[in-house]
Amino acid sequence: MLPSQPCVTAELKLAAAEPDDTGEAPLHPELALTRTAVLRAVRHESARRLDDVLSRRSRSLLLDARAALALAPTVADIMAGELGWDIRRRTRELSDFIALAQAYLPPDQAK
Repeated sequence: MLPSQPCVTAELKLAAAEPDDTGEAPLHPELALTRTAVLRAVRHESARRLDDVLSRRSRSLLLDARAALALAPTVADIMAGELGWDIRRRTRELSDFIALAQAYLPPDQAK
């Protein structure tokens, strides 16, 4: 027989279940992504590519492709510092992300 204690699962706070509550300003006014969230994705979620953070971890690319493109150099700088990317790797990550993001823009806005 199971104990008749109340369930406390709903009271547990999960790291990724809520928006970043550090009080830190977002890296872009149109997106909620913060420096702390980028570092968490790299350190604790095994994000290794720029599109890992901007597409899969934060969903920034899906929410606002134009804002994600504007934010990409900043996120690439944060990731480069954390992962030890050289300038060639940073440039490649940016180029790859820009190519991917073009498909998410309306046809009249894609370059």
